[in-house]
Amino acid sequence: MNPINDIAIVLPAFNEEQDLPKLLARIEETLSNQSFRYQVIVVDDGSKDRTAEIASEAATRMPVRLIQHPQNRGLGMAMQTGLHAAATSADAVITMDSDNTHDPINVPAMINLIRSGTAQVVIASRYQKGSVIQGVPFYRQILSLGCFVLMKTVVPFKNVRDYSAGFRAYDASILQRMILAYGQDKLVEESGFVCMLEILLKLRAIGATAAEIPYTLRYDLKAGASKLRIFRTLRRYLAVVNRYRAKLPTPSLPNSLSPTTQATKA
Repeated sequence: MNPINDIAIVLPAFNEEQDLPKLLARIEETLSNQSFRYQVIVVDDGSKDRTAEIASEAATRMPVRLIQHPQNRGLGMAMQTGLHAAATSADAVITMDSDNTHDPINVPAMINLIRSGTAQVVIASRYQKGSVIQGVPFYRQILSLGCFVLMKTVVPFKNVRDYSAGFRAYDASILQRMILAYGQDKLVEESGFVCMLEILLKLRAIGATAAEIPYTLRYDLKAGASKLRIFRTLRRYLAVVNRYRAKLPTPSLPNSLSPTTQATKA
């Protein structure tokens, strides 16, 4: 058993004033009486709306930490900031989209798989039996399906079907190993949506174990406009796959890092 006492929920956010309040309320309602303590880390990536103000207001009633980028740096850099902050302050890390399309009701099941030692990364997958997709535009479904076929063919990762999903749970120790392997400043190098694929392939390269759970993707609850740029995203998918296709797992890396060792190496 892997003791999980504290979790951190990383929410990269860019102009999410319409959806962030509803997501924070759902997190508070769902996770307040669990067997673990939680903290929400909102990474405001240079928003021009009330995103930062909303996070600060929420912090008066629930455990929310706000980290701000003065300028917009992209999802990848927001994810890097959030993952690094979370990996050094929690036993497990959850990443979710800030647009209210992911339901925190799935978090306990994801944490239980990490706690049991079943996997070091758990993905809420659209391709598991029992999953439901509501309100996702057809072009995004085609993009996701194409990504799945390409990844399973070129860079197969045992037990993984959904390579681009943003709703994941990580054992903090595997994130620490990733920081050691790639460096704190190169934990995430892709700036856009493809960063989720990059993170997964880097975890594959260091020998992480994975599992998936089914979930319901509620894209119909999203109030804000999509920020996905499909053709740019496709080009970056191909570039990242080409970069990591020959990189096989290297389990010789240490299984865990103490905070002292991690700080020294980083």
